[in-house]
Amino acid sequence: MTGTKTFFSFSDSSQDYLSSLRRICFTGVRGVGKSSVLKEINKEKLNLCFTSGSDILQDMMGETYSQFEFLPEYKKYAYRLKIRDSLHKMQEVNGKDLLVDSHLTVYNLKTGEIDGIFTHMDYGFYTDIILLDSYPERILDHRQRDSKKKRITDLDVIRKELDFERQKAAEISEKYGIRLHIIQMGEDTAEKMLDILHRCEV
Repeated sequence: MTGTKTFFSFSDSSQDYLSSLRRICFTGVRGVGKSSVLKEINKEKLNLCFTSGSDILQDMMGETYSQFEFLPEYKKYAYRLKIRDSLHKMQEVNGKDLLVDSHLTVYNLKTGEIDGIFTHMDYGFYTDIILLDSYPERILDHRQRDSKKKRITDLDVIRKELDFERQKAAEISEKYGIRLHIIQMGEDTAEKMLDILHRCEV
């Protein structure tokens, strides 16, 4: 585990073992291709537990999930803390490394600003961040082809999203001692992701 101080505690009998496990945040701006990468690595038999922050949130909110982005910030924060509790319990039950499909930043549709969404619990929870990076034009093409989801298709905004995500990842890694791995989206991305995950298991 990294040198960052944890903000949660396990029961005394299992604390040493569970604290040695990895908690990996797999992040990247919307439309970067995380789902495609996860689909590929899911073909491999990895000794870890995988979940999605969005899936957990959707289970919590039910039919009101589509309105999450328009909630007051304090309510969003409360939901994010609940997600962290769910992740904590999931790892405690399964006793395995945890890979979470999540985000460090999101474009706020209500304000037009890019928000950092890590909570104070996340800084002490995650041991690793895997950032999937790409170039703006590729993400724009992906978003335009995926008409089912409401996403920003302004190239200048996409550039800002990418820059902010990179800056936030570097800042969090340096300040809280969380290992940062950066992968460029491409043909060999799944192989690079698997290599990182295998190294994280050591």
